[in-house]
Amino acid sequence: MNIVRALLGRWYRSRALRQLPPNLMAGDLCSVLGGDGAFAVAKVLVVEPGKVHVRVYKNTFTSRPERITTTELSLGTIHDPDGFGMGHLPLSAAGFGAWSPKRIQHEPVTDDELDGYRIWAESGGGVWGD
Repeated sequence: MNIVRALLGRWYRSRALRQLPPNLMAGDLCSVLGGDGAFAVAKVLVVEPGKVHVRVYKNTFTSRPERITTTELSLGTIHDPDGFGMGHLPLSAAGFGAWSPKRIQHEPVTDDELDGYRIWAESGGGVWGD
């Protein structure tokens, strides 16, 4: 199952407490609840008032990873039979909180990782979870 679809589906079904890690900032790598009891990794690209922009990797795990770097992760492609991630996903803070994010570690956001965010900003895009 595509991890992005599973994560968005979880948000719509979730009525759990929506809470973000304290002092969430750009560059934080977070484990998040995925579909079917799996966990995924999201990298926080930008934090704005009421919004969190993330990159979601296609990799899934049976338990929350305690250490990981983006060099170990992949976005994949839409042609991958095991699903794909998403380079930029704009979420409401509550929407991201519904994924129960837990900070793993921090690594800088690269300029290339912000391409999708810049396109979103220029187009005046909305967010999931409004």
